Amino acid sequence: MSPVDLPEPGDALRQLAIAAGIHESYWDIAGELHVTSDETRRTLLAAMGIAAATDAEALQSLRLWRERCWRHPLPPVAVVRRGGDPRRFAIEVTIPERRTAETLDWTIELENGNAVAGSAAAETLEIAAVGEIDGIPLARRLLPLPSTLPEGYHALVTSFGGRASRCPLIVAPAAAYVPPWMEAGDRRWGLAAQVYALRRADDWGVGDFTALAEMLRQADTLGAQIVGVNPLHALFPAWPDACSPYSPSNPEFLNPLMIDVDAVPFAARSPAFQAFRADPEVAAALDAARACELIDYPKVSDLKYRALELIYDDFLRAPDAPENAAFETFCETGGARLKRFAEFAALHETMGGLPWNTWPAPFQNPASPEVEAYALANAERVTFHAFLQWLAEDQLAAAAAAAPQVGLYRDLAVGVNAEGASAWANQDDVVRGISVGAPPDAFSPVGQDWGLPPPNPHRMRETAYAGFVALLRANMRHATALRLDHVMGLMRLFWIPKGLGVKGGAYVSYPFDDLLAIVALESRRNRCLVIGEDLGTVPDDFRGRMAAERLLSYRVLYFERWPSGLFKRPDAYPPLALVTPTTHDMPTIAGHWLGLDLALRAEIGIYADAEVANREAAGRAAEREALIAALGDQDLMPAVPPSSAADALAALTLAVLRFAARTASRLLVVNLGDLLVETTQINLPGTVDEHPNWRRRMAAEVTTLAAHPLIRAGVAALRRER
Repeated sequence: MSPVDLPEPGDALRQLAIAAGIHESYWDIAGELHVTSDETRRTLLAAMGIAAATDAEALQSLRLWRERCWRHPLPPVAVVRRGGDPRRFAIEVTIPERRTAETLDWTIELENGNAVAGSAAAETLEIAAVGEIDGIPLARRLLPLPSTLPEGYHALVTSFGGRASRCPLIVAPAAAYVPPWMEAGDRRWGLAAQVYALRRADDWGVGDFTALAEMLRQADTLGAQIVGVNPLHALFPAWPDACSPYSPSNPEFLNPLMIDVDAVPFAARSPAFQAFRADPEVAAALDAARACELIDYPKVSDLKYRALELIYDDFLRAPDAPENAAFETFCETGGARLKRFAEFAALHETMGGLPWNTWPAPFQNPASPEVEAYALANAERVTFHAFLQWLAEDQLAAAAAAAPQVGLYRDLAVGVNAEGASAWANQDDVVRGISVGAPPDAFSPVGQDWGLPPPNPHRMRETAYAGFVALLRANMRHATALRLDHVMGLMRLFWIPKGLGVKGGAYVSYPFDDLLAIVALESRRNRCLVIGEDLGTVPDDFRGRMAAERLLSYRVLYFERWPSGLFKRPDAYPPLALVTPTTHDMPTIAGHWLGLDLALRAEIGIYADAEVANREAAGRAAEREALIAALGDQDLMPAVPPSSAADALAALTLAVLRFAARTASRLLVVNLGDLLVETTQINLPGTVDEHPNWRRRMAAEVTTLAAHPLIRAGVAALRRER
């Protein structure tokens, strides 16, 4: 049968959409079936660069799509896994049937510079599929790979009938890295903090890498084995109020606001900086910034960047400084990706912080002569942004090493800001006019639009996953563990066309097997445990696949309930999981009990009407009853009722912490806000300016945490259970 056998024109659009990975339908949390409309199909296909405005266009695009894989001897990239079916440790090679008597020569160029070569008679290779192009019968045959082939990023070169072909070859392990203690069945615990929120006496009005280092030391004193943090991704220096760590400019790079300016090694050698630091007006501004309960990002950014510019200027004037060679090496290692990032940061400042798609046309193209000329004319400013990355990287490394017994648990956001450096530098890799979100679920009954452009799944294969690999490497650096936000995105993402809303959205598939293989490879190479945030609408069997891949599930105590509403007992939790009572998108344990999040939602008008608000309040009352029943079932409620409301909240918090610690899950992570019995919420989903998201600082200084009575009581409760 020909691979280009085509349907009737009326069905071409549907089949083209399926071929491109667009799902025909999905079931929402309420059991309602949503069928993808033709309007959504055409919009999503157009966004992918696939013509389908008419049935005739769709038919032609389908023909080209089906022919594509037959017109090339090798795929755009091949990914194979160790430890599985030996038949799958092979690459499909397309060979004309009339030439099967000929010999296929092959060479595998290994990433270490060595090579492995061999040959095979084409007719001896197993047939995986047959087809026909231009009247020529073809077969895709399986070329077995040497069983001794090392894991890594290699290249396969074939020669057949005088034609040479080449494709990247990725060899991955059977599963991701799991530390020995976890394999042995130990259960450990750690703390979670928002780095920007950490407070120390002489900071600059925002948490920094020095505070993070102290956080790890405090955790070590308390007996914790890991410290989790928010994404540390680069945001927007020219747009300081854009402070969400989950909407980064470029997640491969770090947020320079986390730099401790006073800790820059050569700051002491900068006369300009020392004069700045001694200025009474600067001292007063710093005192005011430190005193704020909510971070004043524009003020903090202005102070830090002015100081860092002075240090940089003096650094440039000292070409013989001992640090120069290290900076040059950093820039060389960062290569084109660092260069593009720094160019964007400088241009974004020059353009007044405006979105890049509103810049003059030549500057919207990172490869244009105008951008190159700008970079040359503004070389010092471009290099300044690379300099900041160097400082940030150095301080993060020092923080991660501050307490050798405590690992750093980093967080990787699911996407990038459409107006940021990554979307500008890699325009073919993201899909414009579409945003990622989620259909209605228990957490958000009306669905969610996260405002982030999705990565193009077909472009990922065409580029041999280079961007994905770089992203993992950057975020596994200095990390013991990495959380993948919305890990279901490795399998599918919910695409929402601009103007059609959540109801006009559809799921789009991603190369799940390949992405999992790369996660496993980078996890092993970096000795980094991977946690997949699998909340919301989770596909059938997805969690089973996660377990097989040795990726930890992410279980939130308040979500772990049976359909009846009862909380699951601790022994019902999966061992290969991270358990946490709450997340940054939820109220604290105390805030949840008091219903403060519900009151806030009602106050700012998130609820459609009073009926919805009343339904939410009734649901929370039932949830409180179920929680008390679950805690009572485990004999975790105090025998004597607390004498005050504050004591009651503290007792409830300790009971919930012990419940979570008692679970079978190998890793427990507790938010500092819960240990401190705080009631304020870090982030309120669905809001921008209505709530001070990502701005609230801790009241306690980080140096006092290990001695804080509430934290000591909470940790004692945890350690009774694990």
